[in-house]
Amino acid sequence: MIKKSSKVLIPNIFTGLNMLIGLTSIFYAIKGNYIDAGWLILLSTVMDKLDGTAARFLNASSVFGVEFDSFSDFVSFALAPSILVFSYFNSFFGNVPETSDFYVVAACAVYVVFSAIRLAKYNTTQSDDKDYFYGLTTTMSGGLIALYMIFAIENGFSWLLDINLVAGMVMAQGILLLVPFKYPKLKKPANKNGQIILFMSFFMYIALILTRKLPWVIYLIGVLYVIIGFFKTKKALSLVPINEDGEDDEDYFPNTDK
Repeated sequence: MIKKSSKVLIPNIFTGLNMLIGLTSIFYAIKGNYIDAGWLILLSTVMDKLDGTAARFLNASSVFGVEFDSFSDFVSFALAPSILVFSYFNSFFGNVPETSDFYVVAACAVYVVFSAIRLAKYNTTQSDDKDYFYGLTTTMSGGLIALYMIFAIENGFSWLLDINLVAGMVMAQGILLLVPFKYPKLKKPANKNGQIILFMSFFMYIALILTRKLPWVIYLIGVLYVIIGFFKTKKALSLVPINEDGEDDEDYFPNTDK
């Protein structure tokens, strides 16, 4: 049941805005406003961050909030990016080989299904690890797809919009949702200077989205984050203890987070 305390409504309002903005992105993509659709997905990432922050700050988390958040994330970071990619290439399907048509449809389908699996797994088996996500989050993945499409379309880089390249990118990000690489969680720093830097970074991120500037900068930071996850995992694997039967410790990878 939903808690009666009014403070529970605050994070749920952000969650509802996340879903509404994601739905609006889908409508824009279908209409052919691909750049607007991409920026709306990024605005949804802001709402997603604010709902979690509000829930922690107000100590207002709830079972309902967890479920509602996952539904919103599925709309904004699974369906919206996939429909953005599909809608963009759908207008060209008459001019491309049928195999390429199939690749982008299959990639978007896989991405949506893998996103659903990740979110469902988060709801049923949440990780207790306070330092790392295991697997790329749907929020980060959806945001990266949106940034890629915004940058490529806005600048007319046709080579970046090769249908097979984009399909491969979408497929790869779908796989990264389920591969348990270690991605550091952005936590509130212990010292005041760190807190100020974190706040200013988030404020700058919001400013770039609202002014629709420098998508390539945000994208490169996101790619760097993915690379860090790979090397964090590689380093951790080198320290995994080996059992007497010669197999890796099966408890190394805890349950994935969303």
